Amino acid sequence: MKFKTLYSLAATMAITLGIGMYSYVKTGDKNIQKQPANTGIKYNCSQISTRTDTIVITEEMLKNRQIIAAGVFMPNSGIIKINYMTTNSENKNIQEYCDRNNRQARLVLRHELEHARKANLTKNTWWYPPHTRGEIAVQNEIMAPAAEIIEAIDYRSETNQAYPTNRSFIRRADMLITQYANQNKLDWPLDFNNREIANIIIQCATDRFVSEIKRGVYKATIMRAMQFGRPQAYVTNNLCTTPIQTAFLPQYGIWTPMWNFESRRGQVNIWQASSYAQRKKLINTVDSVINEIAGKNSLFMYYTKTR
Repeated sequence: MKFKTLYSLAATMAITLGIGMYSYVKTGDKNIQKQPANTGIKYNCSQISTRTDTIVITEEMLKNRQIIAAGVFMPNSGIIKINYMTTNSENKNIQEYCDRNNRQARLVLRHELEHARKANLTKNTWWYPPHTRGEIAVQNEIMAPAAEIIEAIDYRSETNQAYPTNRSFIRRADMLITQYANQNKLDWPLDFNNREIANIIIQCATDRFVSEIKRGVYKATIMRAMQFGRPQAYVTNNLCTTPIQTAFLPQYGIWTPMWNFESRRGQVNIWQASSYAQRKKLINTVDSVINEIAGKNSLFMYYTKTR
């Protein structure tokens, strides 16, 4: 009799838990669709602030091809640092280098703001398997250039001119998107939920990342993300998106909100707007980069890859 009672109780608990988990996942799906990228969260958190620093560029720095960050988001301090460049040299090439970089300030700020907005999704990842942590780190570095493209197209909408940049991925995206918009007589400001436009944004941002990874940029960042380490508390900022914790389906809990952006036309989700083929191409690129950085014989490559 006791056995039957315990058996019935266990069955009831299992059914209740199953219904609860189903409801949670369904609710999570709905929340992801509606949640804007910069709504913030409901508890006290640090305010994002912007700090500008000046870096003096020398001939030696450029000769050695030293990588100089135009901006950086420092998560636990809640600071976005923008680096303005100057030089004491009379070399015209160095002066032009500084001017060229300083013209990117608006794009750099948007790039770092997106890192700040998605920090909950990209920093609290220690409990994921290494391959997933690597995927998140890579997509974090692809998502931010995508935000730059949106900012540049919004600039065109404001001024009717292309953003004054030498960045080839911005110029290419601007050309392709403007050409498509003109051919199809789209209204400005553009709706980035358009499938073709979303595909262009993802492809150009991915191409930018691939060119940077070939120069050695981001490799250490991605490797650190994949390595096992002691979990560190992350200080949430006031722009952060609240993540939906779906351990087995990060494409719903992470990819969708990671590709949420604000634009002049309103909120856009590039991940959902893009085609299945484009999303698959992105994930294949991500996996390829991780395989190369991690090495063919790394144990963590045996984890199931997310799709």
